[in-house]
Parts: sequence; structure tokens; C-alpha cells
Amino acid sequence: MSAAELQAEVARYPWYHTLELGDGVVTDAMFDHRPVIDRYPVPADLSGLRCLDVGTMDGFWAFEMERRGAAAVTAIDLDDPNELDWPASLRGGDKTLDETKPERFALAKRALGSKVERITMSVYDLSPELGNFDFVFCGDLLIHLKDPVTAVERIHSVCTRSAVIVNNIKRFRFRDRTPIAELDGVDQFVWWYSNLAGLVRIVRAAGFPRVEASDPFELPFKRGGPWRGLRGAVRAYV
Repeated sequence: MSAAELQAEVARYPWYHTLELGDGVVTDAMFDHRPVIDRYPVPADLSGLRCLDVGTMDGFWAFEMERRGAAAVTAIDLDDPNELDWPASLRGGDKTLDETKPERFALAKRALGSKVERITMSVYDLSPELGNFDFVFCGDLLIHLKDPVTAVERIHSVCTRSAVIVNNIKRFRFRDRTPIAELDGVDQFVWWYSNLAGLVRIVRAAGFPRVEASDPFELPFKRGGPWRGLRGAVRAYV
């Protein structure tokens, strides 16, 4: 399709990821990872590796791993918002962003000429039956799960080399070195806020013996907009 036709299609949807789709078409999205992409400890060269993107949303990281040379990329997410791990108090809210995920991903894949395979699956259902992956990426998902440790256990079960796990984190005054988590599950689509030490502990508890934490950073909220939300990133090795 032409750039004008692509732009018109893009404008039909709310977007989670800022994606450059070619011909100057850029999605007007909730989050823009481009200014901080180097803060994520994802290898610059993924040549020959089989990669997995957990909770792909619009596919930013799946397409990025493909761009970095991955031999094959699989992306998983849930299509039905009612299957998400929402707190019961929030299940009647606006679900447009989640309801249109498959269409947005398909549109971006088409525009980019991508070969990423998207599979409808919960992180809780990950197992070696899907296959094994040299590298796994999971971004900003654990905060939305009732049971983040089980989710990372499932990631560990399919990971043969390393994984990068990124999550919203919180600083607790004078307690940076103590693993701490705060429970919500009522007022917003957030179950657990941990500090960086807590994120490391979650990943280690799930079976990864070696976990390296990167310096926390903020992620821009909306393309060209303000910075919002502290992120913690760890690279874990099998």
C-alpha cells in the first residue's frame, strides 16, 4: 500500500509501541522505546539465534530482534482481554488497546515485511512443547501478573542461553539493596511493584543461576512526550 494508505490504516488503531513502519509512517503510541533502546541489555547481534518475545503487544521487540539478525523470532501474547491477568476490580474498563493487538501486529508485520511468527499464548502456558529459544525477551509484563515467579519459571523452561527481563520498578527509600515488593491489584492494572533488588530475586527464584542487573532508566511516555515510569532490566543466564 502507499504511504498515505498505510498512514490511514495506522490511524484506525490506538498503539502501544512507537513503530517506524517506513515511508515516514510512525505510530502515535503510548510508549517510545527508541530514545532508550541502548539501555536494554539486548545483544546487538543476534545472528543465527532463535528468539522469543513474551507479551509482544505491537511487536516492537520482536521486530527489533529480527532486525538484529535473529534466525527466527516467535512472539506470544493473548488476544482476548478477558484472559489477561487483570485485577477483578478493573475487568470492566476500556479494553480497546488489548482487543486490537492482533490487527495492529499484523499491520506492522505486513508494513515491515517481517517473518516474525505470532502465537496466541499466555506466558503461564510456555513450555518446551513450543520449542527452545536461545534468547528470550520479556518487557513490562511481570508488573501485570499475579504470579510473576511462575511466569519467569515458564520463561526459564524454554530458554537455552539467556533472557532479558524488564519491568517497572519502584524505589523504596533507604531499602535499595533489600528485595521489596508492594502489592496493589485494586486501583490500577498493576499487581506488584518491586525494586530492582526484588526483580533480581524474582528471576533468581525462578531458576536462573546468574542474573546481572543494569542501571534503572525512565521510558518516554508517548512519542516525543514526557518521561514516565522507572524501568529495571536484568539479563539472566541459564
